[in-house]
Amino acid sequence: MKKIFIRTVVLMLAGIVFGNCIYTELRTPGLAANMTQYVMTSEDYQILGPVETQGEFVSWFLVVVTGETGYSELLKQTREKGGDDIINYRFELRQKSILLIVWNRVIWNASAIAIKYKDKIKK
Repeated sequence: MKKIFIRTVVLMLAGIVFGNCIYTELRTPGLAANMTQYVMTSEDYQILGPVETQGEFVSWFLVVVTGETGYSELLKQTREKGGDDIINYRFELRQKSILLIVWNRVIWNASAIAIKYKDKIKK
């Protein structure tokens, strides 16, 4: 009887401690670097409009990682519009994981403003 009680208590404590580690789902805004290393005014560039993309990457045991990068996709769309760079970019992340390191899946949404530098800046 005592052994059953001890085993039950140990299993309950393990469930409480590791219960949230088995499967998690998290949604959070990503980090955004909105700093500019030089001062620009609205006379220095032309706004082409918003660009948006989404994707995902998956990791197994933190060793095998597959997926896409959002920043390069935003730049690709900007270049297709005839632009040079992006400003005010934001990432929103949704993460799901099993046992924290066994399997992780991150779905992200990225958005930015495409701009084209005027000739006086390009020199």
